[in-house]
Amino acid sequence: MKNRVLAQKRIVLIFVAILLATVVQGLSYGQGSAKIYWTESDKIRRANLDGSNVEDILTELESPRDIALDLHNRKMYWVTYNFDHSKIYRANLDGSNIEVIFNREAQIAEQKKRLHSPVCIAIDTNASKIYWGNWIAPWGISRADNDGSNIEDIIIKPVEGAVFGPRVDAENIRLDVKEGKMYFVDSLNDNIARVNFDGSNYEKLGISIIHHVGLALDLHNRKVYWTHISLNQIRRTSFDGDNTETLLEELSFPNNIALDLRSQKMYWVERDTQKQNGKIIHTGKIQRANLDGTNVTDILTELKGVSSIALDTEGVYDVTPDTDKLTTTWANVKSR
Repeated sequence: MKNRVLAQKRIVLIFVAILLATVVQGLSYGQGSAKIYWTESDKIRRANLDGSNVEDILTELESPRDIALDLHNRKMYWVTYNFDHSKIYRANLDGSNIEVIFNREAQIAEQKKRLHSPVCIAIDTNASKIYWGNWIAPWGISRADNDGSNIEDIIIKPVEGAVFGPRVDAENIRLDVKEGKMYFVDSLNDNIARVNFDGSNYEKLGISIIHHVGLALDLHNRKVYWTHISLNQIRRTSFDGDNTETLLEELSFPNNIALDLRSQKMYWVERDTQKQNGKIIHTGKIQRANLDGTNVTDILTELKGVSSIALDTEGVYDVTPDTDKLTTTWANVKSR
């Protein structure tokens, strides 16, 4: 009887060992599945978060400017901007099934009274809506269903004393869906602002930007991160505009920024200047650091015309090295 119990215990231990091995294998796979996407002058590319396994997803594109990911539906959206040729596209994350969901040229051909000129894009997955900022009239923010139908103009009236009166220029839109707020770079009025989803209650965060900047939100800790191109810095502040910190300085034209809150990392676009045969050559690169600005690392270098980045970190499993504890985010790990 005792031998039978011991044998059963051994079987259980073997089963647990196999199960643990399976979990560890799943852990590695989950880490490898996280991706960074970016736009270059004529293509969209992606790689692992450490910069390995670079892939061209789409090539021969027409000036892709901004990119956003709908991870729930496994879609990517991007904006191409070239004055009258502004378009919004979407496709699967592997680049298949490309659709044009907004076309400014078609609006012109149809003699639409209000023409739109998308320059940046954000996605409200819960409501199946896309938002974009317009470079020229109508100024401000527009939205539509995620297939491009039912376009609405969101009327935004800045606070009294704004530089350009009633006009608002919305770039780098970021959404706080839970609170019903849109954050955006209002370069016409020289600040980072937020409004309700219906355009009401324009608030300045007290952040003077001087130049177009990148913008990212830490919704968990209620922080705004932005790149300050004129000062060559990355900074952050609380949602009420207090406690502003300079995280990095002496950069070289830092631009678009994205946060990986699960791994406590930030990624941004940076200019890389080199001297070749007596000539100054500017290329782009993507860098990464901890959210407090420590441990700056080059992830991708020698990029051409890189302007926008987006992260896919769904289903990623992390091992916290300083505590040697296994922490997981129980999302579905899906094959890319």
